[in-house]
Amino acid sequence: MTERGLFIVVDGLDGVGKGEVERAIITYEQKLGKAVFDSVAFSKANAKGLPELIDFWNPPETYYNTVITAEPTYEGIGHSIRFEIIVRDGREYSAETEIQAYSLNRLIQMKRVVIPAISNRLNVVQSRCFSATLTYQSLRAEDEGKNPEEARIRILEHEGNKLQLEYRPDLLIIPRIKNIEELMKRIEARKGSAKDDNSIFDNPEFQKRLNESYQSLWLKELFESRGTVVKYLDASISPESTREQAVNIYRDFLTSKQSPKVK
Repeated sequence: MTERGLFIVVDGLDGVGKGEVERAIITYEQKLGKAVFDSVAFSKANAKGLPELIDFWNPPETYYNTVITAEPTYEGIGHSIRFEIIVRDGREYSAETEIQAYSLNRLIQMKRVVIPAISNRLNVVQSRCFSATLTYQSLRAEDEGKNPEEARIRILEHEGNKLQLEYRPDLLIIPRIKNIEELMKRIEARKGSAKDDNSIFDNPEFQKRLNESYQSLWLKELFESRGTVVKYLDASISPESTREQAVNIYRDFLTSKQSPKVK
């Protein structure tokens, strides 16, 4: 067993401020002197889509300390999820289709980017993980008249989700907002911008239920039972406050953590 890099995930509602949290952590990493590789930008700019280990860790020619990732990805299956499967006013896909697509996209990214990175002692800072599938798709299943608890059981049986649970996040940060109406204003303000994903999930009732799921005891206990540190922050104050809270959480985590192990 050897030490591995940290797997840090930020997850939560659309428009809640995940980007502010991620940027704050990345900036903090850079202030510590760490070189950051953006796999999202790489995917958007390169025909081969997802990077491989050689693209961000090939000493002495190429080496980074921290890798930025996101789910879904911006290539292949991830691209189909973002611009086809969850698009409002488009063709309809079932919750089961969403679960399968996310899991396969997750499996590929874990094997190609995340696991190679942390196995070589690089930190990974990622937007979303299978906690999003557990919350979003179990509610989608409920809307289809199915039992959400049974949907969560099925979610955990998919290969990509099982693999990510095996390499569970070391730290999961969930930004929270008190007022769903404020959240919807933020989503509405993104319309027509690069951040507008025209998602089927962008409605007040769904976001209210989603908010409850992200703060549920079952979600927290699932991750903590595997060794993940779960932290919440108040994203309803200001972007500056969100960033400050994020850095405090991350700094405290680095101070108190024990180095994770990998075979």
